[in-house]
Amino acid sequence: MSDVRNRLIRCLRNPRDHGPWSNDLLACARANRVHLLLADRTRIGPLQADLREALVVEAAGERELRQVLAALAEVGVRPVLLKGAVLSRTHYPRPELRPRTDTDFMIPARARDATARALISLGYEQVPETAGTLTTGQFHLHKHDAIGLFHALDVHWQISNVRAFANVLPYADLLRDARRIPSLGPHAWGPSPVHALMIACVHRVAHHGNSDSLLWLLDVSLLARSLEPQERDRFAELARARAVRSVCRNTLMLADATFGGIDADWLASLPTETAEPTAAFLQAPMRQIDILKEDLRASPRLWERLQIVGEHLFPSSSFMYERYRTRRKFKLPFLYAHRIVTGMPKWFRR
Repeated sequence: MSDVRNRLIRCLRNPRDHGPWSNDLLACARANRVHLLLADRTRIGPLQADLREALVVEAAGERELRQVLAALAEVGVRPVLLKGAVLSRTHYPRPELRPRTDTDFMIPARARDATARALISLGYEQVPETAGTLTTGQFHLHKHDAIGLFHALDVHWQISNVRAFANVLPYADLLRDARRIPSLGPHAWGPSPVHALMIACVHRVAHHGNSDSLLWLLDVSLLARSLEPQERDRFAELARARAVRSVCRNTLMLADATFGGIDADWLASLPTETAEPTAAFLQAPMRQIDILKEDLRASPRLWERLQIVGEHLFPSSSFMYERYRTRRKFKLPFLYAHRIVTGMPKWFRR
């Protein structure tokens, strides 16, 4: 760990540290997306400009999110908001202090088409991307609003595209224990504290290669420290039942080593070694080919394995036409061949 990162962590742990801070420390804070927490403590010019911008972006984002939730309610869809959109309101002093680049939420799989139509009616465009029943659990939509601000939505019907994590928290479980978020209006619901912590633990490992981002570790730290004893017990049992004990323990230990304050007896009670398939994702950053191997390992049936490979190699023709900007059917075999050959190197790149 670098000296600059260590100094930044000490600063974040000490709310009475109001600077001054070196340019290196501020650059590290921005890279880890925790600079707005420093901006809230000081009158340093560049940080105050960042804070003012974040306040404007958050206000516009909240207005947009209220419209999204209302539109989905009109078509009978009840999403559960995930990650930063919720944590910024439940565990941070003010929403603008917890930056995010998009808004994540989960819906039932049967509501995918209705959700897409409702959001497109609000001016969103669905991002062209590969899709498959065994390889994809989300889609993305983007728009620019009337004043030019960019809004991005990440719509999940599974918690992760990675097979080993896909069913860790189904929509029905999230909805059953969901909590209202009054500051976002009557249609806003977020996960329970137990589920929110599990999402935070899984997210940095399944989606971001066991990242040590300070923002994500701070999310975990704040969530873990806020749990009541009975909630900690439920979390440990859920981690065991969903085969993510190693992932959760690793994340909690790293968050505690970074920010401290997590109940030591609880951490000591978590198992240190398990033979869970998800533990493979705690190794060195995984290549795409390594993730594919784990997806195949998590799929015991031969037909599932063949389908997974097929969905990666041969996405829908509509995606191919959009990707290559053509509608000429006779080109399709050549386009698939081009995509396979030119895309091969990324599968082996770390």
